[in-house]
Amino acid sequence: MDYFSHAIWSYIFFNKSKKPLYAILFGVLPDTFSWLIYFFYRLFTAKVNYGPPVLENFPPWILPLYGLSHSLIICAAIFLVVYLVYKKIPIYMLAWPIHILIDIPTHTREVLPTPFLWPISDWAFPGMSWATRWFFILNWSLIIVIIILILFKKRGWYPKWILKKSMQK
Repeated sequence: MDYFSHAIWSYIFFNKSKKPLYAILFGVLPDTFSWLIYFFYRLFTAKVNYGPPVLENFPPWILPLYGLSHSLIICAAIFLVVYLVYKKIPIYMLAWPIHILIDIPTHTREVLPTPFLWPISDWAFPGMSWATRWFFILNWSLIIVIIILILFKKRGWYPKWILKKSMQK
């Protein structure tokens, strides 16, 4: 899934938590750790290309970063360390494995499969591309509708038909 979708879905899932901004940061952590670093690398090396990524053009360090940041094994190991140190796992950190779980079915084996079992296995789920037209439209439509509903609820704005039903109870 794209970077901004991960950020907004993290907000959607954790908007009621005490630190939704932290959830957003953990929700984009896997892509920040790999692709945002690569984006800046490309800006400074003037190696900008358009269209789907060309794996042969990646520097040798990008796929290991992608593997580290998109691995449920690595995520679980870091969660274990956090738990051993703090005796709890902050709820907002769950945005990281949610990111990985969203990526598993929304990446194909052919173009950047999600290495969720790295370093134990390189098996990848035969998903579909998040950029598939119908899925992209569905994803952003759901995001827009849910964000509008969250904003309405936070502002106390409800359609009249909802208010009538709640007043009858």
